[in-house]
Amino acid sequence: MTTGLAHPGRAGLSPGMMAERGLTLALALAFALACCLVGIIGVSVLLGSQPILAEVAPLRFLTDQGWHPTMGQYGLAPMLAGTALTALGAIALALPLAIVLAVAMHFFVPQRLAGLLRGALFVAAATPSVIFGFWGLTRVVPAIGAWAPPGASLLAGAILLALMILPTTALLIDVALSKVPQPLVHGARALGASQPLICFGLALPVIRPAVISAALMGLGRALGETVVVVMVTGNRAELPSSIMDPVRTLTAAVALEMGYAQPLHAAALYVCILLLFAVAAALALGMHLLNRTHTTGAVDV
Repeated sequence: MTTGLAHPGRAGLSPGMMAERGLTLALALAFALACCLVGIIGVSVLLGSQPILAEVAPLRFLTDQGWHPTMGQYGLAPMLAGTALTALGAIALALPLAIVLAVAMHFFVPQRLAGLLRGALFVAAATPSVIFGFWGLTRVVPAIGAWAPPGASLLAGAILLALMILPTTALLIDVALSKVPQPLVHGARALGASQPLICFGLALPVIRPAVISAALMGLGRALGETVVVVMVTGNRAELPSSIMDPVRTLTAAVALEMGYAQPLHAAALYVCILLLFAVAAALALGMHLLNRTHTTGAVDV
């Protein structure tokens, strides 16, 4: 006799629950695939760097006089300095502007104008890096060169990288501001707090971990950028004495030299990639620990 009861094997599984389980499985598979890809890339880079690591003491990458692989000199110090200084200069320029933009969109400008600003930031964030590089090469570098030749310099690289990471950083901070608990804001207004006080005395301190995470994400992109730094930094593998000096970054060295590198030279370039990979992993771990600590603290409160 047929009854209206569901099949025993499907008891309790509504279409919504089945869709949720399917989505959970798909996300788990995507996560596993991403972890596998990262692991494969890491192992490949490590294996690629083994020939040079087997012949050259790791300390020599810091103590050799310069980067001259054909002459057996593998000093990475100038390129490490160029990479770090351009990225840190970019985040130093971009982060204050990103905070100002996010605060303005959320607290001080009309909603229609804020929507237009967000749209413009989304477009800027999606703009290919070669466009930034071309504009920097044809406008920023000549402007700096008219003031302090040659123009292609650490300063030019920091300015262009700041413009590239500014949109994403501002949008992330704007999203964080939208998550500030509204009872806190309403309570502050009820006590007579002004809009600037609510913004800078309440909202920004609450989202400080999100601001730091946005800064770390921007720093990671600046460290990994290639096209722009190749076009505007001058590509001179020497320690800079001022922000007007040309520099070369690790990514620029890989992009410019991998095509003609001999085995040991190529292995040295793999070391450059390995260093960048390690820094990216450290930044990702830092963001994870920061978000985890912030979430735990929020739960404890």
